[in-house]
Order: sequence, then C-alpha cells, then structure tokens
Amino acid sequence: MIVLGIIGGFLTGTLGMYVMQQKARSEELKRISIYLQDLLGGKEINIGAGSEETMSSKINYQLMRVQNVLVSQKTRAQNEKKELQELISEIAHQMRTPLTNLRNYLGFLEEIIEEKKSEPEKQYLKAIQISEEKIYFLTEHFIRISRLEHGIIQLKKEEKDFMKTLRNALGQVQEPAEKKKIIFQFEFPRKIEVKHDTNWIGEAIFNLLDNAVKYSNQGGKIKVTVQKDEIFLTLRIRDYGIGIEPGEENKIFQRFYRGSRVDNQEGFGIGLYLAREIVSKHGGILIGKRKNPGFEMRMSLPQE
Repeated sequence: MIVLGIIGGFLTGTLGMYVMQQKARSEELKRISIYLQDLLGGKEINIGAGSEETMSSKINYQLMRVQNVLVSQKTRAQNEKKELQELISEIAHQMRTPLTNLRNYLGFLEEIIEEKKSEPEKQYLKAIQISEEKIYFLTEHFIRISRLEHGIIQLKKEEKDFMKTLRNALGQVQEPAEKKKIIFQFEFPRKIEVKHDTNWIGEAIFNLLDNAVKYSNQGGKIKVTVQKDEIFLTLRIRDYGIGIEPGEENKIFQRFYRGSRVDNQEGFGIGLYLAREIVSKHGGILIGKRKNPGFEMRMSLPQE
C-alpha cells in the first residue's frame, strides 16, 4: 500500500507538472501571437532582454531583431520616397522657366510663319506647340501634386456656394464637349453651400468632367447630380462612354495609370490621382463605379 501511495503521489505530481508546463507554453504562445500581431499592425513591441538561455528568450530576441529590421526598412523607404518627391518637385520647378521662355519664343515664331504663309512650317510649329503644351501640363501638375503631398499649400476651406464652383468647372469643358456634341443632364439645386477650397475643389471637379468628356462617345450623354444629406454633399458625374474593366476601380487613382480600354484618347494618368488627393485633404471621399455602359465618379464632401 505504501508503494502504491508513493507511485500515486509521483504520478499525481508528474501530471500536475505536465499540466503547469502546458499552461505556461500556451500562455507563452499567446504572448508570441500578440507580439506578431502587433508587428504586422506596425505597432512597437517591447519584450525586454531575457537572461536565460531558453527557447522562449531566443524567440523574444528574434522578434526584437525582426522589429528592428522592419523599422529600418520602413524608415529607409520613407526617406527614399521623400527624396524622390523632392527631386520630382525640384525638376518641375527648374523646368518652369525654360518652358515659359519656349512658349514666348514659339509665339514670336508663329507670328513670323503666319506672315510667310508657309503651310509646312505651320505644321512643324503646331507639332512643337503640342509637345510643349504636354510638357507644360505635366510640369504644372507635378508641382501641384508635390505641394499637396508636402503640405506646402494650406487649403482655404470656406463656406461657399458649391454650385458656383461646379459651374466654373463645367465652363472649362464646354468647348471639348461641344466638339463631341455631348449632351449634359443636370439634377442639382441653384445654390448649395459646403465648406471647401474653391480653387482646389474646382480643379478636382474639372479633372472628373474632363475624363467624362474625353471617354464619352461622339454625341454621348453625361449626367451631373448633386445631393446633400446630414453628413455629406455628394457630386455624381455619370458618363455612358467606354468605361473600365472589372478590377480597375482603384487602379485608376494610381499615379500614371490609364485604363486598359483607353485607345486614342490623350492623357497622362495623373488627373484622378490629383483629384483624390484634393478630396482627401478636404476629409472627403472619391470613388469610381463601373456602369453598363459607362462610368460614374462620386465625390463626397463632409458637412461640418
């Protein structure tokens, strides 16, 4: 009986130690899981150096090394991105002056060629002017994007009539829309106020309207709607043109991205990127929706 009691006590003690060890391992795995989750979420972990040569302390040490590597890589990537943005901005600024001079001298040259009435020279000049306009367009947009991204320009958000901003943008696309004989349908009030920077939001709306006109078919239709609720003022611009492929809804907002259906339409793929940056700076949302046929852009600005 004594022997059985000793054996029973030994087994009970062994089982108890096993249960305690399993519980400790389970707790340790939970802690490691939390550390890994924090790392994946970009949070800083602080484990502390363990003095014991155990598997747990080794894992903790390795987790801290992984964190240090991730932080180093993130910092390097941010610095490289900043340097690239600054380089693009500096190049754009440096190009501004020679482009202005080029535009002025092209104007002088145009007057001389008009007097000579030389058709071949007119064609050559027109080709140069088109190229100059494209470079000038890119340069100005690079400067605007750089200023927005670096916070150089402070938005002047004021309670203004949104319809006036919209009408000004519509006026800028009137000529190309008339050339394509596009019909506009409007559904909005005469006046509606929301806090916004009229110049920058006007730029964003123009880019949306310009795309709608550009990718509409000859004799097409564009529907412009403005609605207001307790939270948002929402502008919808719906065209019935070529549309985009499934899966491109977010890609079209990437810098220099152009939809796969784009064929002969000119563009650089920065208009929607700039528009989303502007709307985002206003605390708003800009999304695109595929339609059959066509496409719809939806801009929502918060009511403050």
